[in-house]
Amino acid sequence: MIGVLALPVRPVAQRLRLHVERSWDGLDELDVVLFRLKGFSFAISKHDGNPVGVSYVWLTQPHEQADKALDALLEVVGIGEDAVAFRGDAHEDPAERTTTAQDAGSPDEVTDVTLPTSLWARFRRAIVRTR
Repeated sequence: MIGVLALPVRPVAQRLRLHVERSWDGLDELDVVLFRLKGFSFAISKHDGNPVGVSYVWLTQPHEQADKALDALLEVVGIGEDAVAFRGDAHEDPAERTTTAQDAGSPDEVTDVTLPTSLWARFRRAIVRTR
């Protein structure tokens, strides 16, 4: 997973002129769209049990430039960074990641300070903001 969009799957798929597949992955029913874009292989999904109004962005093939992939998707779909509820992989070890104080919800005047922040905590905050 490289990020979460504060948008459902269908509007993103419509912008890309793609058909949304309805499927089952062993956990839950889901909407999913698979495509290649600018050299990246994407999947955008939304399980029925996940929060309404968000979709998960995945790279179906490993790539070292996940941020670049997400930026390419935003550019082609024509949506801004404000549509990104979460960047990164919620499955990574949170001890290996840091975030800026601004990302952690601190005042805007604090810059260039890094604090260890659980990626899961950032993920939960991002999902709550989309509700």
